[in-house]
Amino acid sequence: MIRHSLRIVIVLGALITLLGGTGIFAVFSDRATTGSNDVTSGALGHAADLQIATAAVDSGALTCDAFSDDLATGFFSLTDLQPSAGDSYRGYFCLKNGGSSAVNLTASTIELSDLDTGCTGDEAAFGDTTCGGGQTGELSDVLVAAIAELDCDTATYVAQTTSASLAALASPVGLPVGGIVGRPAGDLSPDQTACYFIELRYPDSTPEVDVQVAQSDTVAWRFAFDGTVPSN
Repeated sequence: MIRHSLRIVIVLGALITLLGGTGIFAVFSDRATTGSNDVTSGALGHAADLQIATAAVDSGALTCDAFSDDLATGFFSLTDLQPSAGDSYRGYFCLKNGGSSAVNLTASTIELSDLDTGCTGDEAAFGDTTCGGGQTGELSDVLVAAIAELDCDTATYVAQTTSASLAALASPVGLPVGGIVGRPAGDLSPDQTACYFIELRYPDSTPEVDVQVAQSDTVAWRFAFDGTVPSN
């Protein structure tokens, strides 16, 4: 009798083990689910979308005109320019980030064209070998441009880039935003506006030989402002 009972226990144990191995006991777990979910991301503008506007300062206030991708006109149109200690010429402008990412700002001169329109005075005597005849001029080497940041609300001075000749500005220079140049996280935030002026001068400290060879020359160029999304 004892042996018979033992056989039954062994058989039941084997059966339970077999059934457990087949997954029958999975009926003791359960699952609750939701309906189908879906998410759509919103559209973004261009990561970098820099816009420019001319500006004016009046009674301590700076006003930006309508923004566009490019300006139809330049800041300066001057004739008969001579070196001067006090004369300077300014163009006021605003830059706005219409993109979806913060951008670093740079300024440069592009499409720069130097022409020597006449061989006047002692130009040739001072060594100008391309004197007159629409040959290469030297005026871009002596005209100096400086770009300064202004507070957009009060038109007060905030920060300035390094002054450089128009020729040197063919290599881009960083522009400050909030008095800081080239912050790693990006200068100009989306929908932020920064305000500046460009000051153009023909310094009276320009060496005489450079003044002589740059006489009766014409220089034409465009200012370019670039907003670049930082790499990290």
